[in-house]
Amino acid sequence: MSVISSAEPERGAKVAPSEANTASTESRQPQDTGADIVLLMDSSGSMKKTDPNNYRKDAARLFISLLGADDRVGVMSFGDSAKTLITLTQNSGKNRADFIKAIGKITSRELTTDITGAVKQGVSELATSKRKNRYLIIMSDGKLDLGDSEKEKASLAELMRLLPEIKGMGIKLFSIAFSELSDKEMLSDMAEKTGGFFRYAAADKDIHLMFASLFEKIKSPDSVALEGDSFNIDKDVKEAVLLITKKPGTATLLFDPTGTKIAQGNPGRNVQWYSSNVFDMITVQEPVAGKWKVQLSSQEGNKIFVLTDLKLKSSFDRNTLNIGDKAVIDAWLEKEDKRITDNGILSQIVFSAEIIGPDGRGLKIPLSAREGADAGVYSTSLNINQGGNYTVRLSVEGKTFNRTKDILFKAVEPMPSAEPASQTHETIKHSDEAEYIVDWRIVALILAAVTILLMAVLIYLLLTARKYRKLYDSSHSKASISQDEVTAAKPIPNAEVVAGDVTTSQDITSENQDRDIATETAPAANNEMPPVLSASEVSTEIDKEGPQADLSRIERLLDIIEFQKNKIAELMFVKDTFENARIRLSALQARNRLMQDKARSIAESHGIAKEFDEPLAALEDDASELVSYILVFEKEENRLSEKFQQWEDELSRLMSGEDNIKFARMADSPEASARIAELEVKLKETEEQLAAKVRQLQDLEKQHEDIEKEYMILYQQSQKQQQPEV
Repeated sequence: MSVISSAEPERGAKVAPSEANTASTESRQPQDTGADIVLLMDSSGSMKKTDPNNYRKDAARLFISLLGADDRVGVMSFGDSAKTLITLTQNSGKNRADFIKAIGKITSRELTTDITGAVKQGVSELATSKRKNRYLIIMSDGKLDLGDSEKEKASLAELMRLLPEIKGMGIKLFSIAFSELSDKEMLSDMAEKTGGFFRYAAADKDIHLMFASLFEKIKSPDSVALEGDSFNIDKDVKEAVLLITKKPGTATLLFDPTGTKIAQGNPGRNVQWYSSNVFDMITVQEPVAGKWKVQLSSQEGNKIFVLTDLKLKSSFDRNTLNIGDKAVIDAWLEKEDKRITDNGILSQIVFSAEIIGPDGRGLKIPLSAREGADAGVYSTSLNINQGGNYTVRLSVEGKTFNRTKDILFKAVEPMPSAEPASQTHETIKHSDEAEYIVDWRIVALILAAVTILLMAVLIYLLLTARKYRKLYDSSHSKASISQDEVTAAKPIPNAEVVAGDVTTSQDITSENQDRDIATETAPAANNEMPPVLSASEVSTEIDKEGPQADLSRIERLLDIIEFQKNKIAELMFVKDTFENARIRLSALQARNRLMQDKARSIAESHGIAKEFDEPLAALEDDASELVSYILVFEKEENRLSEKFQQWEDELSRLMSGEDNIKFARMADSPEASARIAELEVKLKETEEQLAAKVRQLQDLEKQHEDIEKEYMILYQQSQKQQQPEV
């Protein structure tokens, strides 16, 4: 990471207007803190594959729930065209059921993806608003797809022309690219050209984290630090909102300072609990001051947002910076909307900022106090010399409280006319050259733990690989009989015939498969292998027998084809195992390399490089072994892919060409016609059963929506009875 930090900006240094500190005036000026936001949710058919559990719907509900009552939200879905599910509506409790119903209408059925049309309709909705804070949030798992290249080219050009107009209207476009299928470059470009922000979710389970980060960008909420599984709530906190990421199938438990357990099934009067498969959102009104604990199943993306009169503030609100720019990061505390300047209070608290760069490395540095009119403001300046996404984690700690705030921005290449950055440092340094002491023994223990974990995973993967290797070797030796030996075998009366070389000497099959084929294809006479005949020999044999024998052979051939397909499916599982193992090994290799780089950087910066030579050498040996295993898995994966293709080609050839002519002639026989009629009846019955199941599923979905709506109405009524609105 290439960032240079100094306690104060240089005198006379040019900084962006938004970076100039305005704390002394802004804290006293009333502002419209509410926002108007339109969500554009992808409804293309690909979502059935990329988001089969509809996690994007849960994420949208989470996002709306995090927003305040002074915000307005609209929801649209888009695919073939954009559809307004709910217009800009006040985000109040009485409208919550309408939002849930609107989000429930998001589908995964559209054939195309008209991103331009969706943006135009969203902008049209926001154009009716006169608010300063207006945002368009678009989430898509695909590319601009209209089914025609010329239309797509014209639509993309129109979209690029529209972006400067959106920025001129004061609307910021935020975008979320979801899955590898998405057009990340286009969605990122859309955000940058309107002054917005871009996020990427690789998997469906991460969508809610992206929406939560956009909520932080828009509303800049206060948080308290989650240390391990505990967090402190002070007397100034009026409401705490816990966003807890969890593994599917696990439950979250919350414990208040008295040790009382709070669970989803019995949350208590002052607790609201919204749950999905991958996260829980727990809202606690008037939480008891003290140390709380939460039982976690995942350490990623957990946040404790708070509503409080004691707020951590910053004037830095940039979404993008040019590489080489200087950013002024400042922070101050406000109590009841007034900046705290009392030296007696400020002397008891510490302001700091952790700068996390695109490579995941970071360093926590103290902020320096300003004087005069800016008393109570603490700041540092950063020179950004590396492109990518950055997180600045501001924190203030006192004896009885703490507050944190995450600020995200992206560093991009400057325009060609911009002057290149004059410095290219590879570390974070503070201007006073203070020495940040790191206990190398702790780092060594971490490296040892990581090494043990890597070796455990390697042993497991090695055992799995050896298991499948034995299976492969056994089947390979079984299938190594040459084709000449097979065709020279004595034919067995009434033996099964196979058109072409369906089973070749190189097919990857198991011993059970060989036994099953023998049982399927011939009577158990003398345990001899059935003959494998060519297509012309099949035709000759067919001509010698009557229609009944022909029909019998066809049925047995179809059984063999179905059997082969089932075996292909089984081996596809083996292939997936190889692929997953290779992916996991690659990920471990990358993490191993990152750990080495981080350890080496820390060691060199603190003069303890010699102590790290031995563990780093061991890690490098492990990395080399990882590479060898990855190559083995890739080789086996490629072999399986080749065999799958051979099998598919052989099955296609079996049911095409001259063979199909014979099959068609035999199908004209009375026996075949009767059999076909019977199969058609069964097919029709199956289709009717399937249609009935579809109707039943639709009824269940409607019942679910009705029950959910009734629940929200009853919940609102109970809330009104308990706490009548003033």
